[in-house]
Amino acid sequence: MKKQILIAPNSFKECADSVTIAELIRDNLISLNNAELIIKPISDGGDGFLNVCRFYFGGELKNYRITSAYDNSKFNCPILYCEKRNEIYIESAVVLGLKVVPILYRNPLRLTSRGLGELLLQIENDVHSAKIKVERVYIGIGGTATIDMGMGMMAELGLKLLDSNGGSLSVIPDNFHLAKDIEYKPLKFSFEVVPVVDVTNPLLGPIGGIKVFGKQKNADEMIISILEDKFSHLTNLFEKNGLTVSSNTLSGAGGGIPAAFQIFYKTRLLQSSEFIKDNLGLYKYENNVEYLITGEGAYDHQSGFGKGVGVVMHLFNSNVEQVFLVCGKINAGSIPKLPKYVFPIEISKYFSSEVESITNYKEGIKKACQDIVKQLNF
Repeated sequence: MKKQILIAPNSFKECADSVTIAELIRDNLISLNNAELIIKPISDGGDGFLNVCRFYFGGELKNYRITSAYDNSKFNCPILYCEKRNEIYIESAVVLGLKVVPILYRNPLRLTSRGLGELLLQIENDVHSAKIKVERVYIGIGGTATIDMGMGMMAELGLKLLDSNGGSLSVIPDNFHLAKDIEYKPLKFSFEVVPVVDVTNPLLGPIGGIKVFGKQKNADEMIISILEDKFSHLTNLFEKNGLTVSSNTLSGAGGGIPAAFQIFYKTRLLQSSEFIKDNLGLYKYENNVEYLITGEGAYDHQSGFGKGVGVVMHLFNSNVEQVFLVCGKINAGSIPKLPKYVFPIEISKYFSSEVESITNYKEGIKKACQDIVKQLNF
């Protein structure tokens, strides 16, 4: 009887999305005669979310013209429209992620999630005019360059921050401390908004999203401290205006975008673990595979905060003979903490530099698969 091998990687940032990586692994293992290779690429809401959703659900890509996160320039932003399911999928990394914000402009105090609000507004208008029929809009939250608590988005959906003279403020983090009052006339969506969050960290505090992931978004310790103070000022202001705000339950994913949905729409968040297990259907294989191959671009302690690879390894932890963790880089401190049944493979070690390993990721995957074949010894 053939051995069942589940291939379920996340995306490799700066290299390829998870669908491409999964297919590469399959193609390099195709010679295993005693194995059935099952392709199930994953996404936790971050980079590659659209491609994974299209892989599972089909649909067509549609473009909406929105404002960038760093200036007033416009660009075409793709979304996935699944007409048969009456669903739309949005990847926040495509809207306002690190890959669409040039390094020169990555100042978290000046960046805004405004474009996401514009996108939702245009979708609502298209639904209202019967151009499309939508019951649910899933937003993959992850890989963002912004850290604005979703306030830029909310400014397009009915929120105004007012200064001491009652004037409207430009809704960027740099101005949050100047807000003395708010006006809010909420846009009511005709569809359910479902944020898919890639981490479980709260917004603020020692393990808050700002503190843990801020450095990825070009925020140093001083900027992180400033952002936390500005966010605390806003949440206090919201409470004074009758909004229920619990800082312990506000999500720190995606620079705090889900927190805006929680505060203003009382939205229930969909954790990446639920999305991967139930929506992508990986639960069906929980007791039916002998081996798991997963991985991502970089694996470290943050991968355990609800990131895709951590979710998959936890899901299959007691049900497989071995897990192969294939990553571009694996933090040295994380390797001793891996369970004994996890076999780590670090692609960067096949090359003389990190840049070389990224450029030649296809060759790296090939070499990793050769090591997997040796370990399987079928």
